Amino acid sequence: MTKTLRAATSLSDKWERSRQLAKLGPQADCDRVMDLECAVLGGPIHTLDDALAKLRAIELSFLEGERTDGADMVALQQTICWLRTHRPQPA
Repeated sequence: MTKTLRAATSLSDKWERSRQLAKLGPQADCDRVMDLECAVLGGPIHTLDDALAKLRAIELSFLEGERTDGADMVALQQTICWLRTHRPQPA
């Protein structure tokens, strides 16, 4: 995947876009915001920024009440596994 394509589809970019749309308030396309949030919860992690975006989406999900589909718990497990395997090594 090229850097440009990954940047356009990264979890961190999707999370930022969902927050931008949510700030529009009543004018926001709620379905689009939810689609982006679901994409962040379910998407693959490629970078630390993606992992942080996923954690922010999980936090929001927990604050709003657990999802009935369990996507927040799956996302949390995925993020923990990714962080364990991509832990920075001491210099």
